[in-house]
Amino acid sequence: MKRRLKKLLSVLLCAVLIVVVLPAPARALTLTAVNDTLLPLSDSTMPARLGGELYVPYSVFSSLGVSASSDGSVLNLSANGQTLSFATDEGYVYDQNLNSYSTPAYDMNGTVYVPVKLCCGMFGLSYSTLTAYGETVLRITDGSASSDSSFASNQGSAIESAINAYKGITPSQPSDGGQTTTKPTEPPIPAVEEKPTQKPARVYLTFYGAPTSAATPAILDALQSAGRLATFFLPTDFSTWPDDVIRRIVAEGHTPALLLSANEQTSAEDMVASLAAANERLNLLTGSSARIISNETGCDKLTQTQRDALVKAGYRLWDTTMDCGDDTQSAARAYATTAQKFAGTTATVVLRLHHSRNTAQTVQLLTAYMSRQSIPSSRITFSATPINSASDTR
Repeated sequence: MKRRLKKLLSVLLCAVLIVVVLPAPARALTLTAVNDTLLPLSDSTMPARLGGELYVPYSVFSSLGVSASSDGSVLNLSANGQTLSFATDEGYVYDQNLNSYSTPAYDMNGTVYVPVKLCCGMFGLSYSTLTAYGETVLRITDGSASSDSSFASNQGSAIESAINAYKGITPSQPSDGGQTTTKPTEPPIPAVEEKPTQKPARVYLTFYGAPTSAATPAILDALQSAGRLATFFLPTDFSTWPDDVIRRIVAEGHTPALLLSANEQTSAEDMVASLAAANERLNLLTGSSARIISNETGCDKLTQTQRDALVKAGYRLWDTTMDCGDDTQSAARAYATTAQKFAGTTATVVLRLHHSRNTAQTVQLLTAYMSRQSIPSSRITFSATPINSASDTR
């Protein structure tokens, strides 16, 4: 009786766990890609997260050459002389040497879901997660696939279409007046030239606007992973600064800079005072101050008198020469269009990026491209000759 009750409780616990982790249309989506192929997106194929681990239907690994067989309630996966046996009823997993592991398989959606990390490690595969159109793509590869950046660039339209189809978003939607309006056709993402005849002599990566606790940490992670330093133009209204993010920006070696929002009617005294107040806050948070500044609408919108006062106060004026478009486009499109612009110049580029949800992935794609093309980048320093729209190099 006790054994039967224990088994019943175990079944009920599994049922509750399955209900909790099943993907639902109202929640964030995760798409699956195998090498360079995007798999169909549905509730029965979408990855699940259980106990902090990613799981996929075992058929995902079958498409990568992992053979599958079953012996009663035990699923056996084998490749390259390695075997994993998942006993879904008993909740255990072991390999061909009877070593056990702590990530069992689960029966869900009429199939068996297996742990991604364990299976990839056992069968010599790799996996990564990408962000696209606000959703996640889990990509599992066997070494024959293109890079993540190339995949994101080439499959951007397919990913967007899959997400829209799953969410029920169609090109045509009826308006309130009963008329049908057609969504304008979005131009295709341009191809990225991997052997350009031209490339920038140097790129200054700059981020404009107030950092956010939601987007900026991922941007800093991407820069750190790529081994790149950047310049962050912070608005002089320091009430918009997240203190912990500002501290991290400086601690990781990036240049803190200040961003004015001024026009020719703004008094020079007011500009210098706002910069001084922002620097006081920056010094309090990080022990450093900023001498690199920019104006939101361009330094050429400032008068000679205003610029003289700023230079006299110890500041150097910079403007961007190219906008990445990461705040208005998908990461794949922002990356591709920027790489296309890179291929059309040999000048030094001051690239403007933002703090949007697409920026971190844009940085990943762009810095990977810059590495492939041997395009150097650096943060702006006080000793660098300023580049600005007023041609003021002081």
